[in-house]
Amino acid sequence: MKCYYHHDRDAFGVCKVCGKGLCLECMDTKSPEVKCKTKCGSGMSLYQIVTALAFLIIIALLLVSIFE
Repeated sequence: MKCYYHHDRDAFGVCKVCGKGLCLECMDTKSPEVKCKTKCGSGMSLYQIVTALAFLIIIALLLVSIFE
């Protein structure tokens, strides 16, 4: 498999977010997961957003039930 961004280089991993093959230069080295350095490594993943929203909804429901 070749890097999605550098077609002449071998891919050393597949981005967990978008599924593109990445060479070492294109991987986000700050993340413990394999992600694109520019696109997917720069923000929160969909999983992280959904998890955060679910947590906030649970907290809101608990607060509403306490103060009723």
